[in-house]
Amino acid sequence: MFSFKSIRSRLTVTFLLTILAVMLIVSFFLAQVLERYHIKSLQDNLIRSGALAGQFVEGHLLEEIDPVRLSWLAENFGRQSDARVIFVNEKGVVIGDSVRLGGLLGQPLDREEIAAAFAGETGFSIQYSELSRQKVMQVALPIDEDGEIIGAVFISSSLQGIETIMGGIRRLLLITTLLAAAVAGAGSVFLARRFTGPLELLTEAAGRMAEGNLEQQIEVKSSDEIGRLAHRFNHMAEQLNYHTKNLRNFVANVAHELRTPLASLSLIVKSLRDYEMEPEQQREFLDDLDSETERLIALVQDLLDLTTLEGGEIAYEQFPLDGLVRDLIRQVAPRFERQNIRLLSDFPAEKLFISGSWLQLRQVLQNLLDNALKYSSSGGWVKITLWSEEGAAGVKVEDTGCGIPEKDLPFIFERFFRIDQARSREMGGTGLGLAIVKETVEAHGGKVWVESEESQGSTFYFKLPLLSDDVNDS
Repeated sequence: MFSFKSIRSRLTVTFLLTILAVMLIVSFFLAQVLERYHIKSLQDNLIRSGALAGQFVEGHLLEEIDPVRLSWLAENFGRQSDARVIFVNEKGVVIGDSVRLGGLLGQPLDREEIAAAFAGETGFSIQYSELSRQKVMQVALPIDEDGEIIGAVFISSSLQGIETIMGGIRRLLLITTLLAAAVAGAGSVFLARRFTGPLELLTEAAGRMAEGNLEQQIEVKSSDEIGRLAHRFNHMAEQLNYHTKNLRNFVANVAHELRTPLASLSLIVKSLRDYEMEPEQQREFLDDLDSETERLIALVQDLLDLTTLEGGEIAYEQFPLDGLVRDLIRQVAPRFERQNIRLLSDFPAEKLFISGSWLQLRQVLQNLLDNALKYSSSGGWVKITLWSEEGAAGVKVEDTGCGIPEKDLPFIFERFFRIDQARSREMGGTGLGLAIVKETVEAHGGKVWVESEESQGSTFYFKLPLLSDDVNDS
């Protein structure tokens, strides 16, 4: 059913009206051009014929005028040029007329064209003749002898032939326009169906996704804009399905992680309340209580950090990145020493000034160093390297830890993703640390990536925009 509410109908009508409008405009201007061309050709022919006739009768006007002779000459010229030819003397009286019966011989010819000819110009007009009931073109040219005007040639021709030709051309253009409209109509229906078919599939797939069925894929048959849209939709569906599953896993993980410390807290509190304990035993229970509380606080803090980053809340300030790294190394060095892991560093000679949040970027480095420490064995090492390149300051954190499986590398920065679920919970991880790293670096206009091989360690990189030398000098 045809409805202007559908894109297909609107596309069809738009294509059709566009073709019609273009064809009508082109036909109109083409007809105008052709008509002007024919009129100009007729005018040039009349002027040439009139000039030739004027030259031919010039000598007759200097002698005794013979109207019969001049009329015979006018008739011959009129027959050759398919026009009426009239000769007038210097007083504007007709002395020769190609029309013998009903002609104007001996009568004054008072016309604007004749007046223009006597003024030394070419008189021209197109008028409607009541006598012949058709349009005629009229041209008058002066006949001069040594610069003195001694008469004029008045020549007129019907435009009936041109109107007949133009009528045929207009009919041809009309037929062409109707054929073009028919072809455009059929083509527009085909194109509209081709354009809107994939959109209908997208609409149906989106409707199924809205009902909860996220596993939707659309067959892509083209590489144009609609094909790219279908590719994007398929990618979006995959990502949405993936993130939804991750979210469900995260809810389950959070529920499990909350249940375990909360159960421990409940047991500890009940034990402290219901049983008599020695001071040393009470201290152990209180230490466990503190540990479980810190675990809950870490999970809540990670969630708050992500919420802050999503809201774009960054307090920008200018500071040297190497100064931030040196300060953090001094703070975490004792932890590395206790686990017998060497903490190495490599800094460039120049200062690397950046703009951003000191606390948030410190948290980025803290998370990367914590991960490196967590997954490295005693006797290994962790190295943090800073460098600069065109417009960017780079940071590299590499370790000799257990590495990351190749299949997990594309998802390492995804929220709630864990390589080893059991080990992460045992070490107190929430699955949000690397997601916070990625969100923070990108919020500062940088990028982050990782290179790793299982059992061979991991190397995390990130880059941040470097301030110009003018800012550094100030």
